[in-house]
Amino acid sequence: MVENNSESRDGKVTRRQFALGFIGAAGLAAFGSLLSFLKVLTPAKEGSGYVPTVKSGDKLVYAKGSRQGSLLKASDLQIGDAVLAYPKGKTKNVANIVQLIRLKESEYKPPTRVNETDEGFVAYSAVCTHLGCIVGWKRNNKDPEASIIECPCHNSMYDPALGAKVIGGPAPAPLPQIGVKVSKDGTLVFTSGFSGPIGPKV
Repeated sequence: MVENNSESRDGKVTRRQFALGFIGAAGLAAFGSLLSFLKVLTPAKEGSGYVPTVKSGDKLVYAKGSRQGSLLKASDLQIGDAVLAYPKGKTKNVANIVQLIRLKESEYKPPTRVNETDEGFVAYSAVCTHLGCIVGWKRNNKDPEASIIECPCHNSMYDPALGAKVIGGPAPAPLPQIGVKVSKDGTLVFTSGFSGPIGPKV
């Protein structure tokens, strides 16, 4: 009598064993693909975590685009504009990247640290507090003051006028703020460290 799905007594692999092995291998492959996908969505970390090296007095430079590495000037941004920026000379540490925004100074309300804004400029960590993706600026062309900070990975949304508090999505905490000011030559400089730890809070 020929065995089909029962265990083989002569040590040969049965159809059932083959099917179970195939399913297990497929499951492991799918899990590995998922981990790789999540790794692509999140930025690389410095060492074992996000450790910023921004210092008061560091000048801001463009983080990307055709002007990457160039100094940022107040005249570059109008009300409702925003750019990603790094401290000059410290662009290899993702924990240093910030979302620089310009709104009307009167728009900022607590918990924004209004004393760490200048001429309508405010800066927050650009590392999402959900899984660490880099956030972006979602401009509202009809009403620039209603523009928001948004994470492209899982649609977490932050209000830039209210201390980057979470207004939508899975992010568990606001983006840490960092002080900025306009120098006499029109360039922008950092005036403090971040108001809290950088990176995911989950």
